[in-house]
Amino acid sequence: MEITIKRIGWFLVFFIVQILLLNKIHLFHVATPFLMVYFIMQFPLTYPRTGLLLWSFFMGLLIDISTNIPGVTAASLTIVGFIQPYILNYFAPNDFYEMDTPSVRTMTFQKFFNYAATVIFTFCIIFFSFEAFNLFHFGDWLLRVVFSGALTLIFILALERFKR
Repeated sequence: MEITIKRIGWFLVFFIVQILLLNKIHLFHVATPFLMVYFIMQFPLTYPRTGLLLWSFFMGLLIDISTNIPGVTAASLTIVGFIQPYILNYFAPNDFYEMDTPSVRTMTFQKFFNYAATVIFTFCIIFFSFEAFNLFHFGDWLLRVVFSGALTLIFILALERFKR
């Protein structure tokens, strides 16, 4: 019960920060940090798949409703929520306990960095592909994926540093 209340609190924090602060950042008109991905990255391997998909979907849906984007974030976060356990399982060290929350403390920095980069860039590729709905402007799409992914990764690594 305590874990669920804590997760609801973090859900609201990430939602509010994303809507009120981070969605207003458009560095060089191509880079926007997507910190809500960090919320999805924090689920352990043992968390029920259905629960993870519901958290992902509702986070995306609320952000879409708040920003007037027709389902792009909900679809992207739900797909990332679906593949997150597979990515975590791939990058988790052998002594990683299934109840552990992925972080620099429970994984090595390199493994966490690889895990975070994979999840973040997967989200960015899906999100910007849905947003553009075609790859006609491949250069713009690629710039948005790379710079938004890099900016998000920097934010998440900074959060990990302060979380210690």
